Amino acid sequence: MIFLKLIRWPNLLMIALTQFLVRYCLIMPAFIVEYKVLDVFPDHLSKLQFLLLTASTVLIAAGGYIINDIHDTSIDQDNKPGKNKINNGISESAALKYYYVLTSIGILAGFIVAFSIDKFSLGFVPLFAAISLYMYSTFYKKRFLSGNILIAALSALSVLIVGLFEPEFYKSIIYLLWYAVFAFEISLIREIIKDIEDKDGDEKAQSKSLPILYGIKKTKVVVYGLILFMIATILHVLYNYFWNNTVISFWILSGIFFIPLLLLSYMIYIAEEKKDFHFASIFTKVYMSLGIFSLLGFWYYFLR
Repeated sequence: MIFLKLIRWPNLLMIALTQFLVRYCLIMPAFIVEYKVLDVFPDHLSKLQFLLLTASTVLIAAGGYIINDIHDTSIDQDNKPGKNKINNGISESAALKYYYVLTSIGILAGFIVAFSIDKFSLGFVPLFAAISLYMYSTFYKKRFLSGNILIAALSALSVLIVGLFEPEFYKSIIYLLWYAVFAFEISLIREIIKDIEDKDGDEKAQSKSLPILYGIKKTKVVVYGLILFMIATILHVLYNYFWNNTVISFWILSGIFFIPLLLLSYMIYIAEEKKDFHFASIFTKVYMSLGIFSLLGFWYYFLR
């Protein structure tokens, strides 16, 4: 149980579920549509190859959580007292061994899938993710915005990677790319909210986060700007792809996506204490998860 908490099993489950939805609600239905038109089913990952790719992503992410906890033992005494399991149920040496094993197997699985589809260069994508997670925990996490941007990019990559390993899907990858953009934007918003929440502990660790350098009020303004930019991005996509559709109203779709973001803005506006920002962070995570589940709606209304 302690090990499962160490690797953040609910987050890993969400990563796996996200990749499952990408494959079975977007990529495979798109291939089925192509098959009905051309009478030829595009080459695609087998179930075993897809399982290995998902395992690669999950294992590398698990390793990332472990190495981050190893380097955050002192910070988490202030930010998350009692929650860091390093030297609190699992020794640092044991955790380091888990990190190397999980990450190594994850990288190897990525190269096996890449080699099996004759796209060996794609194997460097999981390797890049593993290196990035290590660099984040050891260097970028305490740097101004770079750590936030890196984690947001890796969140987007966890969505996009399923499409990257499907070369026949490249001609339609723009649809998946928009989901990756949304994942990047909402992850970046959440990372900055978490920085506000963890300001006291990060300050003792001499981090150079946005709220430490510029204060909470100015950081709130940045969050408002990012939320506004995300609303503009979603509006662009909805207008260009759903304005004239007769399946579901453009205005209903806009309300579904915009109302939670406006509510998040209000939550940030009234937030004053650590617990307020923690709740806003959880709300952002739920919104991110529901955004991924919108793939079910996309499949149901347009691809089934």
